[in-house]
Amino acid sequence: MVMAIVALIAVGCAFMFVTRIYSSKDAYEAINVADVSTVDATSATSSIPTKEIEAKSEKKEEAKKAESKSKKKESDNDVKSNSLLGNIIVPMDSIVVNLGSVDSRRYLRVIVSLEVNNSETEKAIKENKIIFRDKLVSYLSTKDAKAIGTQESLIKLRSEIKDTLNKLLGSDKAIRQVYFSDFIVQ
Repeated sequence: MVMAIVALIAVGCAFMFVTRIYSSKDAYEAINVADVSTVDATSATSSIPTKEIEAKSEKKEEAKKAESKSKKKESDNDVKSNSLLGNIIVPMDSIVVNLGSVDSRRYLRVIVSLEVNNSETEKAIKENKIIFRDKLVSYLSTKDAKAIGTQESLIKLRSEIKDTLNKLLGSDKAIRQVYFSDFIVQ
């Protein structure tokens, strides 16, 4: 038993050591040994013209730019993967509210996702998620079970949520649609 605990601690320490080294490796720029020897040789003997050295450094800069472009494309793909049919969907957290009054025994559990027009709106919603969640909780807690019991009332509820959140964003068309992935009344 003691050996197992010691082994577990050793593995944990090794994991922390490795993660700290690899997480900090991006802070330091790696130097290619061949480049150092080339620079030292040119400074000592001047056998390689400076134009060749400049060309090598330009190639390195172009490689770095290409790498950053590929990383940007990957992040663009992440944004596209968060969208449905070209639309950006912003998921919200689960919301549970009492229906009617505070002492009511009925409650609503809902998960809302918002379809937005552009990435700026998506960013604004994600940065202010607490405010949007508060507006949703405040709005949904005013409803009672009878008011949300039919399909027509759900359509009306979506429209009212969209209007409320669009006012918060300062635009009538920032949020295109409101989706319910969970809607449980109990």
